[in-house]
Amino acid sequence: MRSEIQSILEMMSAGKVEESKARLQSLQQEVRNERDRGALLAASGICGSILRAKEGTMQSWEPSRLERAAKSIASSQLADDFDQGYAEALTAYSRLTQRQA
Repeated sequence: MRSEIQSILEMMSAGKVEESKARLQSLQQEVRNERDRGALLAASGICGSILRAKEGTMQSWEPSRLERAAKSIASSQLADDFDQGYAEALTAYSRLTQRQA
């Protein structure tokens, strides 16, 4: 599941947002644990933001902001598997977008 989500994040960073959206929707039925559920939700949120953003960019989601948010989530004493999956997806997308810059 994690490799699928990583693949979707890579597609989004390459601008293949519609294809990413379709793959995200098909994966929803396959999620079996909370960590994957969190990662899928983060990827869905990123995809939704891209689709709503002007010209397909995420101007308000700079890689440094994504990294800070992910670190904050991961370091929380109340973080569970869902939160860890969410943070991992944010970090993965951040790293992908930093490589492109």
